[in-house]
Amino acid sequence: MGTPSDGPRRRAYLRAAGVALSTAVAGCGGRSPPSKESVVGPYRDRFEAVIDVGELGADGTGTEPVDDVLNRSMRDGALFYFPPGTYRLTELDLSGRSNCGFVGNDATLLVPPEEQGNWIYGERVRNLLFDGFTFDYADPAAAPVVAFSVAGKRNVLRDLAFEGHHGTTPRSGLELEVPKRAASLLVERVRMRGGSKKGNAIFTHSGDGSLQFVDCRVEHWAEGLYASPHSGPLLVRGGTYANNGIDQIRIGGGTSGARVEGATVRIDGPRNPEVKPNMRGIWLEEGTNARVDNCTVEITDLTGTYSSGGIVVEKQFGTARITNTAIQTNHSVPAIHVRTPTTEYDPTTMPSMDHLPANHEVTCENVSIYGAAPKGTAILLAGRDGCRLSDVTVQHHFGSRDGITIESGRRTEIHDAHLRVSGTPIVASGTTPLTKNVETGGIGSLRRLGDSLLDSM
Repeated sequence: MGTPSDGPRRRAYLRAAGVALSTAVAGCGGRSPPSKESVVGPYRDRFEAVIDVGELGADGTGTEPVDDVLNRSMRDGALFYFPPGTYRLTELDLSGRSNCGFVGNDATLLVPPEEQGNWIYGERVRNLLFDGFTFDYADPAAAPVVAFSVAGKRNVLRDLAFEGHHGTTPRSGLELEVPKRAASLLVERVRMRGGSKKGNAIFTHSGDGSLQFVDCRVEHWAEGLYASPHSGPLLVRGGTYANNGIDQIRIGGGTSGARVEGATVRIDGPRNPEVKPNMRGIWLEEGTNARVDNCTVEITDLTGTYSSGGIVVEKQFGTARITNTAIQTNHSVPAIHVRTPTTEYDPTTMPSMDHLPANHEVTCENVSIYGAAPKGTAILLAGRDGCRLSDVTVQHHFGSRDGITIESGRRTEIHDAHLRVSGTPIVASGTTPLTKNVETGGIGSLRRLGDSLLDSM
């Protein structure tokens, strides 16, 4: 058998051998990569051409950068296919591109080891597709950003895994902007579990377009999904957000009304708690007309840190509905914390709004709260008029935990509630709430309630 000579033939041989080896190793685990057609097929009708970077000579061993191969072939209407392998990418600027796509088949992109700002990015990118890649942040000193500002209705980031820790760099892993109402962006099954001591996982700039996060997983960052500046329609559906500082999910949505549906939120093992003050669950930070539905929130370990609540409705937020949701709190923090509305508009802290919300009612319906929290209160309503709680169950059997605390809120209604707490079921200062069908279960007492509350108990 002859030996490949030095030069281009030898490099091509080594690349082929490396790809074959990586494919064989993948097969050792009992899983073979999908076929090329199964990866490319769903997108063929959308693009004018499919370009296989392996056929163009891109190094799939992670040794040589693939920038030149991509730049020579880059054009609108093209779908770039990455066969199984590891690819070294220094920078990819897609600014101004239209209907440009990238799909990976067990493909890994190596993050450049040197310090830099953006890595894979683009301004005014129209109808972008990025699907099926692992971003390998192997060097802890490097944390370049993946950042896109999009136009058009068919922008998709799907099945992307950010592997590795972002260290102490105060940068986001993913920055997004959907500036125009006619634009939309779907972020689906993005996994960001490596974390960071200073950076947030996902940051969204202000924008009026439609933005969706579906079945994503974000864990151990200094801040989780920071989406409150976005003023257009905002949806967070499914996924897991866990052990991030500041918040797990932070929404705004302006007046469009943000939605969080079917998400799992956990604080059960914070890493580096010294850099993660106030580990909120879902934070309604600015905006109005939001809904949190069918979510699970668990606060079971706050070692070295603290939290202002499982679901927190901030001072700058207007109306909100919390429905069909279960919240576990094993620490003395509110499961639901509704704060007194502010009376001063500050555009620097409310980029999704151009004025304060006019209404501030919060509704809780079919909400279950439980856990081993020994003190404090399960639900804290402060300074909000017209709040309504119905079909709410609270079970805290330890210590002196109260059920519902109302501070200076008028016209509060509590209907069909089951409050089995070790402390006082309802604590009201100021105006007495209207109650109907409230069951206490005999654990707490009503010593702080006025006689008018006993009409239906």
